[in-house]
Amino acid sequence: MTTDVIDAVLGERAESVRALRAVRPAVVEHTQGVYSALLDGEASASIGRERLVAAAVAVAELAGAPELAAHYASLGTVPAEGDPVLAAILRHAARVTTSPAAVTRADIDALAAAGLDERDIVTVAQLIGFVHFQVRLLAGLELIGTDPEGSAEHE
Repeated sequence: MTTDVIDAVLGERAESVRALRAVRPAVVEHTQGVYSALLDGEASASIGRERLVAAAVAVAELAGAPELAAHYASLGTVPAEGDPVLAAILRHAARVTTSPAAVTRADIDALAAAGLDERDIVTVAQLIGFVHFQVRLLAGLELIGTDPEGSAEHE
């Protein structure tokens, strides 16, 4: 199994919640499995890993998770400039992240008009949802691993 992304993003702060996460190893395994499937699986081949990584960076940044965004940015894939498919994906990711209630069928149709098929659109939606899950998971784990005064417990 590859490095656990949540532990990697938490860094030293992961120590205070590692025992808690160990109680549910299937959750850790499946969370990492979804990450791997989205970025390295069959579904990413059609869209392009670089586009998915760029979308993950954007979603994490917009969701206020700079360390998660930095993790995705560190994956080293850079999409081509002027890519209309990437532009459509990034517009969609931003809209879902900042105004989810405003998303309409027209937003999905814009992805199709950019050249994504139904499977690709589902993959984009899954990636956006997964990054939001990671953001919430990281926030929760950071709260659990912090004492009431706000300093991380490292004892």
